[in-house]
Amino acid sequence: MGCFALTEPDAGSDAAGIRLRARRDGGDWVLRGEKTFITFGDEADYAIVIAVTGSSAREATAFLVDRAMGWTSRPIDTMGSWHTPASLTFDDVRVPAGNVLGAVGEGFALAMRWILRGRYVIPSQAVGTAERCLEMAIAHANTRVTFGRPIGERQAIQWMIADSEVELEAARWLALRCAWAVDQGHPARHPAAVAKLYGAGMVNRVVDRTLQIFGGMGYTRELPIEGWYRAVRVLRVLEGTDEMQRMIISRDLLRGYERIGGHLA
Repeated sequence: MGCFALTEPDAGSDAAGIRLRARRDGGDWVLRGEKTFITFGDEADYAIVIAVTGSSAREATAFLVDRAMGWTSRPIDTMGSWHTPASLTFDDVRVPAGNVLGAVGEGFALAMRWILRGRYVIPSQAVGTAERCLEMAIAHANTRVTFGRPIGERQAIQWMIADSEVELEAARWLALRCAWAVDQGHPARHPAAVAKLYGAGMVNRVVDRTLQIFGGMGYTRELPIEGWYRAVRVLRVLEGTDEMQRMIISRDLLRGYERIGGHLA
């Protein structure tokens, strides 16, 4: 099976700002437009493309489009290694009607479901990375000696380690709570937003503290810390920005969709 890219609504946080359009032509659909910041877009052999097929983005349709049908890609350089996006261009690409996923006009709803699934993964990814960083920080604090003492005996280092452990444990439970909601078949938009917002921020803080504990060595490319420092920054943007998660969380509470501290089953 080849690599694929999911071209979710490509207007950043404005998911309804889809501009790529598809028009019916006989037994085919013809796609014209561009998708940007598509993960694995340059490596993909085929893509799931959301295109407007009605009067607004809410009337969009999902298509399975093979690269051989004629779309092209251009990689976008980023500061980290975890997100390798590309711009995809569809210049009157013909797609058979049989390649429609779901029903015509239901693509936007499908895209929202796929975006939500992407948010489930990020908190766990953040927890795993932060845990590895904290392990490295602790080992270094116990072995790095300055002025005749391990740096782990100094309060400044101890507090960074303690704060990282507290935040890591909190993020782990939020990720598990989100996974439990999904497993039980409960609506998971709210717990996913909470876990994603906190987990993405947590791992950025833990990686930063780890680099600080390692000092100048942490800034070098001899260790993976500087790479993580650059890579995890995208988690606060990917699959919905911090600001969008805060909007979802606050709206759910203000409108009574959720109760404080727990999901309405």
